[in-house]
Amino acid sequence: MADKHDVWLSLGSNIGDRLAALAGGLRYLLDHGLELVDCSGVYETEPVGYEEQPDFYNMVVRAATDLAPLELLGICREAEEEQRRERTIRWGPRTLDVDILLYDDLVMDTQELTLPHPRMGERAFVLGPLGDMDPGLLNKLGLPHLIKGIVLQIPAADVRMMIAGT
Repeated sequence: MADKHDVWLSLGSNIGDRLAALAGGLRYLLDHGLELVDCSGVYETEPVGYEEQPDFYNMVVRAATDLAPLELLGICREAEEEQRRERTIRWGPRTLDVDILLYDDLVMDTQELTLPHPRMGERAFVLGPLGDMDPGLLNKLGLPHLIKGIVLQIPAADVRMMIAGT
């Protein structure tokens, strides 16, 4: 991935057709400056924070991009908006949530964006898929492989076929 940045994103949805929202969000990202390197399967996960809501579908994506970190954040927000996300309750129900987990080895802390993602080490819905994709990355970051509360619904190979068919 010479001259490209290595980015890891987490996508989640718990309103409406969760799988269609993940696929639509990922399609938007791939149409707006990201090249898919790998993806996890789709996991069904319990909500975190605000618990009075439906379970989520979550996945992790590794991509290559020329976008700068804040440009990438803008594209992630556009993908959420394209799936009609409304921000009403912190950690509340949403059609699509896209978080930047890692951007190369960049460490940054601004009002708009903190990297690495400050809460990824606490979230099984990130750590489980990340660990399935690259256990060495979790070790490198000093993060645990958490899987309590998540259930694989769609294997990664099926997700890749679904993405290729869109």
